[in-house]
Amino acid sequence: MGNGGKPDYYEVLGVSRNASKEEIKQAYRRLALKYHPDRNKSPDAEEKFKLISEAYAVLSDDEKRRLYDAYGHAGLEGRYTSEEIFKGARIDIDEILRDLGFGMDFDRIFERLFGFRMGSPFFWQEGTGAGSGRAREPILVDVAIELEDVLHGKRVQVEVPTVAQCSACKGTGAADGRVRACTACKGSGQVKRVIEQSRFSTFVSIEPCMECNGKGRVVERPCNTCDGTGRVRRIERVDVMIPPGLEDGVMLRLDGYGRGGGGGRGSGRRERDLMDEEGEVYVRVRVKPHPLFRRSDSDIVYDARVSFTRLVLGGDVRVPLLDGGYYTLRIPAGTQPDTVFTIKGKGLPRHDGYGRGDQLVRIGVKVPSPSSLNERQRHLLEELDREFRE
Repeated sequence: MGNGGKPDYYEVLGVSRNASKEEIKQAYRRLALKYHPDRNKSPDAEEKFKLISEAYAVLSDDEKRRLYDAYGHAGLEGRYTSEEIFKGARIDIDEILRDLGFGMDFDRIFERLFGFRMGSPFFWQEGTGAGSGRAREPILVDVAIELEDVLHGKRVQVEVPTVAQCSACKGTGAADGRVRACTACKGSGQVKRVIEQSRFSTFVSIEPCMECNGKGRVVERPCNTCDGTGRVRRIERVDVMIPPGLEDGVMLRLDGYGRGGGGGRGSGRRERDLMDEEGEVYVRVRVKPHPLFRRSDSDIVYDARVSFTRLVLGGDVRVPLLDGGYYTLRIPAGTQPDTVFTIKGKGLPRHDGYGRGDQLVRIGVKVPSPSSLNERQRHLLEELDREFRE
């Protein structure tokens, strides 16, 4: 499904068109390890690494993949810029490459290949405001949940760094409460300077006022508590609803915090000035390993250990379920080890919100230790072994 000579993303990663997200992720891990420019010195390694990263960014994103499946490359062109293609996968790509041992030069590689910096552990970088050119670093809050919480969803409480009005100066930033307008810019925070003037035109430069640092106000005696900002940093406890079906490592953005949000309290200029130093606030959801089940996209896998005789003769196997209780699974006589049975609709909520995945039961052989056998059992096994050999 190429367009304009661009290769097919599925072929680039070497996966089928119905590949799961986990299969796509594992394919990218394998190819990234092979073609990372600091590991592979061949002349075409950089282009291959760039291409597999682009393919992963598209196919790991549900909306971009839907457009690509329907319209090919034409479905993405004009809708996403080069940087926007990577936005949804930035955090994930960062974690994959750091896990592979390429974290130290991550920024440099992507700046060279794509023309923009991924930056920070969250692969996120934007300007803080007019003319600042400085990146806002995202604020990351980790929360750990159980696999059962992925099934049902869970409301958790997290601690979020935010700002509040300084009680000592009541938000003025002045120790005595007295703030005056800057005389240099007359309170505007900007100064105009004529660069060049001719008979027909005038060129004017507008720059932040150096006297008040662009704030438009001057504090003669700064407050010692807040250093003249009018705001103090604090930790706030916030309730966060984790929806069902989230994958491990998913980032949830907290609206109203960071980037001038300040917990949604107030919108004064001093508060925005202080919060401009902070990035957006994200809650990263970590799913704890489960003692019985492991996850495969929306499915869960349970390893059932069954005796040799049960495999040969067939019978019922009692299988625990993630949402409680047990399911009686009937296995036919002659079932081979590593056979997988499916219990429909007993997995995790699907990503599209429709229904649940399945519970997969992988059959293994439970071999008793020699010390656990009594004399009769040992005799029967030896007799059976002789008959099989004969």
